[in-house]
Amino acid sequence: MSIAETKAQVTRSNGPAGRQETTPKFAVKLRLSISTLFLCLILPTFAIIVYYIYKTNYEIYKHNASALITSLNNQMTDKLLALLDPIGDSLVTLAKQVRDDPRLLKSASVNDTLLLHLENNPNLVSIFVASERGSFHQVQRMREGMIVANRVPPADAVFNFWVVDRSGLPEGASNGSGAQAPAKNSRSVNSVFTFFKNRDSAPIETFVVENNYDPRQRPFYKSLSSTVAKTPEDKRERFVLLDEPYVSGSTSQATMTVSTPVYQDKTFKGMIGESFELNTISKYLKSIQISKNSETYIVDVDGNIVVSTGQDNGYTIVKSGLIKQNIREAAGKAVQHAYQRHISTQERQFEFTHPLTAEVYLAQFTAFPNNFNKNWEVITLAPMSDFLVGLNEINRRLIVYGGAACLLLVFLTYILSRTISRPIETLTEEIRDLLDFNRSKRIVGSRIEEINILHSAVNKLRNTLRAFTAYVPRDLVNDLVRSGNDIELGGESRYLTILFTDLQGFSSISEVTPSRELVRLVSSYLALVTYAVKEETGTVDKFIGDSVMAFWGAPMLDQNHAYHACRAAVKSQRRMVELNRQFATEGLPPLTVRIGIHSDAVLVGNIGSPERMSYTVMGDGVNIAARLEGINKEFSTSICISHATYKEAGERLWTRPVDIITVKGRKGEIPIYEVLAIRGDDPETMATDRDKALCALTREAFLLFSKKQYREAAELYQKIMDTYDDGLSCIMRDRCLESRPA
Repeated sequence: MSIAETKAQVTRSNGPAGRQETTPKFAVKLRLSISTLFLCLILPTFAIIVYYIYKTNYEIYKHNASALITSLNNQMTDKLLALLDPIGDSLVTLAKQVRDDPRLLKSASVNDTLLLHLENNPNLVSIFVASERGSFHQVQRMREGMIVANRVPPADAVFNFWVVDRSGLPEGASNGSGAQAPAKNSRSVNSVFTFFKNRDSAPIETFVVENNYDPRQRPFYKSLSSTVAKTPEDKRERFVLLDEPYVSGSTSQATMTVSTPVYQDKTFKGMIGESFELNTISKYLKSIQISKNSETYIVDVDGNIVVSTGQDNGYTIVKSGLIKQNIREAAGKAVQHAYQRHISTQERQFEFTHPLTAEVYLAQFTAFPNNFNKNWEVITLAPMSDFLVGLNEINRRLIVYGGAACLLLVFLTYILSRTISRPIETLTEEIRDLLDFNRSKRIVGSRIEEINILHSAVNKLRNTLRAFTAYVPRDLVNDLVRSGNDIELGGESRYLTILFTDLQGFSSISEVTPSRELVRLVSSYLALVTYAVKEETGTVDKFIGDSVMAFWGAPMLDQNHAYHACRAAVKSQRRMVELNRQFATEGLPPLTVRIGIHSDAVLVGNIGSPERMSYTVMGDGVNIAARLEGINKEFSTSICISHATYKEAGERLWTRPVDIITVKGRKGEIPIYEVLAIRGDDPETMATDRDKALCALTREAFLLFSKKQYREAAELYQKIMDTYDDGLSCIMRDRCLESRPA
């Protein structure tokens, strides 16, 4: 049986049907497989958890941000109402007072009433009363830098009374709205300005300016009179109008006026107004911003910005005129895109992405209550990034701690995979050593029961294989283990070399030697021959009593099978000399080994039955080798080889011809030779001078014998015998004498 050639895949037969299993040429190591498996499970799971936590937290933050913006807008609306409602209530109260006491419109005492209301509302900058006859009474709160009638007020002035009295002038005709139109022949009147430190103190300064100021010509008067004319009569008494912003002439600040009409017997008698600066609203809006980059706008129905938290508050003042900004024209700003979406979808709360910056914003639109006849919208928007600062910090910690956890998991995975794989890898190496019949010194230590069981099984298998190789040729076992094929009956013809050994006079020795010592003698001899055969890559076929049968060239191919067989024979003979010396010291009889070697084409393979078979050789060549071993007894030689073996390795051997013999059952004659040594410098097998001389002289004598020069041959054999005490020469001398003619 030949050893299968090395393949890219190892095939193994399984079960009775001989099912084949294949192991891939490229396989991943167990440790890497376990680590990869764990990481493939852990890392995606961790990523999913992180993503889920992030999305959950993001939705929570977004929901909280939306709720916060909604709450802020509602709070802003409530606060603005809290700012404006007291003004409205104050106006309605004043209107009732004037309605109950019409003289207040004509009397200077109205100033005290106005001052009282002004002091009670610190957000107001002025409060005034204008009559249908053109009279005007105003109380104004002073502040640094104000200009009153082109004059700088005294430094300690706190309030200013401004009175324009037209009560003595003829009344003008009534207009269509119920209000009195100014007289066409109106002339200049005196505007009296008085500065006070407080309500109870004496005037600080009073001056008079002659002008034609008529409140009925002012926008606030016209706006109120025209608007209230369109209002049902039952709602006129509590009608409050929030006028459009304008620039105050005395403060140069953007100002708004809240006004209400004064009626007597359903007749329009004038109006009462209270003014405040837009800065009051813008400062408040800025004070309650929900985030660093949030923006709040109050816009009218046309999209004009009334006030905002921007740097310019949503308007600009140019030459004492107020120019509103329209939110639709805020190019590039997030509020423009939010407003456009609100107009198109009517959504009041939504999330959008700025098309230029890709920033995500939250927007909230809240309608301002129409208590002051203004359809305003309160708009608040803020970038999501402002609310994600905490989330980003959480995510940063999550990534840091999660990364640390991942590294820990990777480390633990490595430790775990190493704990599992290392003993298995060690067992794998043990199995490889087992397949190569190498001794293993590895120690497998594991707390995993299955691995310990596997280790125990491998050790038992090792011992079994070691024992098996004592009965079956090791190379055959190696071939079977590596190929994985079933053992089948059959063989092949192969040219190889067969060796037989036998002990001379073993029967006599066994009769006089105790059985225990006999077993030791024979075992020592058999071990010696076996080791010599193994050293020369031979296969010990079997032990037959005291005989050893071995061969070379199977199962492993060996091109020098004859040479190796001869070396094993020479080694065995020379080692027997040392062994016999040891036996002699122990008082044991010496052993003499006779060896026969022949090279021939024979049948080699598994011979026997399916239940019990033997890997052996069969054929005529085996019989010849056995016959050559016996011929040693006839010719008093030690190692007898055939001419076939001589042809294979004769030039590398020290040999001498013995004779030409015939083998029973075989036609033709066979030249035979005795091997004395091996050519070379190996001290164990090299030839001695005696060996070289014997080879040369015997070859010369045999040449004479083969030429039938028996007398000369006998003389030379006699000479060899006398010189070297050679048994072969003695026998050949006698044969020469017998063959010599009488």
